[in-house]
This record gives sequence, C-alpha cells and structure tokens, in this order.
Amino acid sequence: MNGTPFSLATLRKPNGAAFVAIVLGEDAIDLKTAHAAYAKGRLTTNETMIGLLEDWDANFAVLQEIVAFLEKNGWPAGAEKVAKLHALPPVLKPGKMFYAAQNFQEHVNEMLRAGMTPAGGPQFTGEKSSSKPYLFLKASSTLAGAFDDIAIPADLKRIDWEAEIALAISKPGKRIKVERALDHVAGFMTTNDVSARDLQIRADRPGLRSDWLNGKSHDKFAPMGPFLVPRAFVKDHMNLFIRLSVNGEIKQDGNTSQFIYTPEEQIEYASHILTLDTGDIFSCGTCGGVGQGTNTFLKPGDVMETEVEGLGKMRNKFVAEAV
Repeated sequence: MNGTPFSLATLRKPNGAAFVAIVLGEDAIDLKTAHAAYAKGRLTTNETMIGLLEDWDANFAVLQEIVAFLEKNGWPAGAEKVAKLHALPPVLKPGKMFYAAQNFQEHVNEMLRAGMTPAGGPQFTGEKSSSKPYLFLKASSTLAGAFDDIAIPADLKRIDWEAEIALAISKPGKRIKVERALDHVAGFMTTNDVSARDLQIRADRPGLRSDWLNGKSHDKFAPMGPFLVPRAFVKDHMNLFIRLSVNGEIKQDGNTSQFIYTPEEQIEYASHILTLDTGDIFSCGTCGGVGQGTNTFLKPGDVMETEVEGLGKMRNKFVAEAV
C-alpha cells in the first residue's frame, strides 16, 4: 500500500464534543480541520466514523490524499497530542456487536478444565470439521474508551478479562463468501470482552445454562480502541500478537494465527443468518490465559492493559461501583 500509514480515532477534548481525528504518530488532527485545509476530495462526512465507513473505499482514498498533504504542508492549527485527549470507542454506536466464543484451542481447553463447558454429552475440542463458529451478541451500550475506568458491579466477584482483536464492517452484505469477506472490512481495533463469570452460568436455570446478557453486557464491559487501523495498513491480520497484563503481570500472550475460525469465516457464518450493516463490529475471540482458568479475577484497583500488535494499547483501571 502506497502512502504513509495512519490511524483514525474518535476523540474528545475536555468538556468538548466528540470528533474524528487522523492520528499520525503521537499527533491527532481533527479530520474536519484537515479536510478543510486540503480543500479537495469529497468525503461522505468528516464528522463521524460510521459516516466514513459508509463509503469506505472512496473515503479511504481521500484520507490518503489528506495525509499526503499534511505531511507535505504541516499540521494545521489545533493539532494536539493524542495523550492529551479522551479516547472514545472508535465506532461510537455500532448496530450489532458479534463476539466469538472459545475460538482459540488454549481457551477451549482452559474452559473445559474450569467447568465452564458441561461435563456430559459431546464436547467441542476445536475440531472444525464437526462444528461451526459460535457467536453471541453483546450490547453496544457496553462500549468504553481505551483508557476509561470500569466499574465492577457491587454484587459481583468473578470479573474476568478476554483480550481480543476487533474489526469494523464497512460494506453491508448478506451471505458473504469467505473469500470476499475482507472486502467488507474497513479496519481493525484492540478490544476486551470483559466478562462476569458469576453470572455467565445460571445455576437456577440448568437446562438453559449460559446467560450471555448477564455475563457479558454490563456497562463498560467492552473497552475498545484507541484507534481504528485501516485494513490496508494491517499487513497480516492472521499473525498479530494479542497480549494482556494485570498490574504489570502478563496473563495472556497469544497470536491471531491461533484462531480456530478466522474473522473471514465468522463474517461468512454471521451473514448467512442476518444482514451485516455498516458499523457492525466483530470481536474475534480470546486466547488462553483468562482468569477463569486459574480462578483469578479482577478487583477494584487492578489495572488491565490490552494490546494487539500494531493496533494500539488500552489501559483500563477497575473501580468499585458507586452505589
């Protein structure tokens, strides 16, 4: 891909409104200001990420032109260091958020050992020939910024981490073939599927067992960002490290090459069930090393750092819920 790599972010100044920024190194340039300085090229919008995703291929070409102009002529007035701004989730209001369950062999194994998979009956062991992707939905209201504090609900004790890579859908589609799936992807993000293991298995409803709403969709249980990295700048999404630490201690250290079902296979599977829309998010599964595997869980004061190679690093502190 020709041109200087860049990222996009949705940021906010203190007491200010959210804005989309082009991120170059440590600097954030308001896209509206940068577009006005360039004074050429048509974007569907310069104000929202979902607006940019709606005609991504055309918008991405103009964004590259804007970046080339900035590098030649310098940053316009008002550019700031990213670190001084509040990073919001890159895509603020996705319509649907798909999450892959047990999509790394190590994670399959640790959840079997931890009793999170029924002991009786057939068990999924990671063999693709006998199964299909397993996806669940998470409410978009769970989104949090990459550096936001996350409140632990007062009645919960088993809060867990799941470092993951996410992707944003640009082009809508139904019954998308796996070989064309990436044509529908604008870019990738770092994320975490924070989980309440207390509630994920319902002891009072053993016949139903899993409770995905209770276990996954508490407020701010989906920190994401700080950047959306365009797909063109991600050399190989199937060979990126995924790492997570708690209070500086590495807990997860995997690689996207270990996926059981690739992001493309997940897109194909989901799109055969329902239409994918612009702005939908896929969070593609976590590697081994979650807290459930060692009966270790998050508590107020803990700091969780989540990183996917080349996509940015999040730092979220857990705090007690204000009651």
